[in-house]
Amino acid sequence: MRDRRKRTRYNESMMQKIIKALEEYRSEDLPQKANASVLVPLFQDRSGVGLVLIHRAQDSGPHSGQMGFPGGMVEKTDGDDLLTTALRESHEEIGILPGDVEIIGALNQRKTVLTKLTVKPFVGVIPYPYPFHPDGREVQGITTANLRELAESLIVGENPFGLPSPVYPLKENPVWGLTARMITELLGVIGEQ
Repeated sequence: MRDRRKRTRYNESMMQKIIKALEEYRSEDLPQKANASVLVPLFQDRSGVGLVLIHRAQDSGPHSGQMGFPGGMVEKTDGDDLLTTALRESHEEIGILPGDVEIIGALNQRKTVLTKLTVKPFVGVIPYPYPFHPDGREVQGITTANLRELAESLIVGENPFGLPSPVYPLKENPVWGLTARMITELLGVIGEQ
């Protein structure tokens, strides 16, 4: 029982360290305005701090079948507010209520290689376990990953998947591309690399 309490205190201090690091981090935007955004949902459980990824449904657009964060294109109803877009898309795709998200920071704005979208990632903390409700038209599944395990699994360079690096071999679905670059940035900000 004593070890469990010690582990819980450690986990709580890890989340506090992450929050502080992200609050102090100054993300950079590209010269062109972002036209899409994503939410990087973090949570805390007994094993530590983790994040939530979605497995995009097949035939759901140019990124179909890939692992990623919930998010999408800015719509008129968002009023050009990228955070509103990330929260709306997260609610539509996997049922995260905007009021359940505590935004703790943002990562660098990035451009996708395939679709040339300019994406702004927002990092938020959600309660866990969470009653996710994936939209089957857009999301094939939801996966959680421990940040420390992600950091330890990073592959840079040649990999068994034949994908451009960095790659995180998460279970049967590797995480690569823009999502992998966002994870690498997050891990660097919080000192997990």
